[in-house]
Amino acid sequence: MRIFVTGARGLLGRSLLACSQSPTTEVVGGARQEGLIGDTQIVGLDLERPETLVAAVEQTRPDAVIHTAALTNVDRCETEPDYARRVNGDAVTALAEACQKLGAAMVHLSTDYVFNGQAGPYAETDSTRPLSNYGQIKLDSEVPVLAMDRGIVVRTLWLYGHIDGARRNLVTWPIESLARGETLRIVDDQWGNPTSATDLAAGLIDLLRAGAQGLFHFGGTAFMTRLELVQRIAAYFDLDASNVESMKTAAAGQDAPRPLRSGLRSDRVSQTLGRTPLSLEEGLAVLAKQPQFRQDFGPLLANA
Repeated sequence: MRIFVTGARGLLGRSLLACSQSPTTEVVGGARQEGLIGDTQIVGLDLERPETLVAAVEQTRPDAVIHTAALTNVDRCETEPDYARRVNGDAVTALAEACQKLGAAMVHLSTDYVFNGQAGPYAETDSTRPLSNYGQIKLDSEVPVLAMDRGIVVRTLWLYGHIDGARRNLVTWPIESLARGETLRIVDDQWGNPTSATDLAAGLIDLLRAGAQGLFHFGGTAFMTRLELVQRIAAYFDLDASNVESMKTAAAGQDAPRPLRSGLRSDRVSQTLGRTPLSLEEGLAVLAKQPQFRQDFGPLLANA
């Protein structure tokens, strides 16, 4: 199976490149910056120019495309809606049409922000009601993929992990700050499921191999607030959490509203794959064993 991964230089994209290498799988990546990641060829893409995605699919002729590339800055989507719709909406439609024409499967990543956050965690059958431009555009982007013969939409949230060059996320940033004794202000009224990027990447590949179709939720099995997340990270890595202060989301002054009691139920993906997503502590154990994490965070944790 040949798989084309967009957003190949991001956390999930790089995790997919790492977990999908096998004698029966060939992977090609796409990103704004072309070149090589290890032995994987990276094709140049520009989400503002959907024709570059179509050309990449026609050039690589994959059996499946996993589309992870997106504008995930929720506040920028609120203040620049036209730009957000081009990169998070129009690009997906063009890619879905190209895959359908080729007969390739497509996995598209969506978000819990399609819900209003009043009654989470949510199942795939629950009614959607986005609060923000980001959530509405991502919800709209699901439609062309679900209309495909071999389309899969996977909603996920609170992704964490560590890859060389990847941006800090909701787990690695607190680890770094706590190890340095910095004061953290963390919201205590946002609920969700921390999700291991490594676990999600493996799940996406498994869905393709299972011939799955339709809508799935994939979130870690632990449901908690962001404040509890930081406290549990501190406990796991034996870090001092006395400098962690709680705050409310309303005090953050963000442009886009956030769904507060969000979260996703992963029953359907568990039934399809025969396993449940990792818990937080299981995901942290996987993270702690990864060579890049030990190299970059080991000295910090040893000195904490």
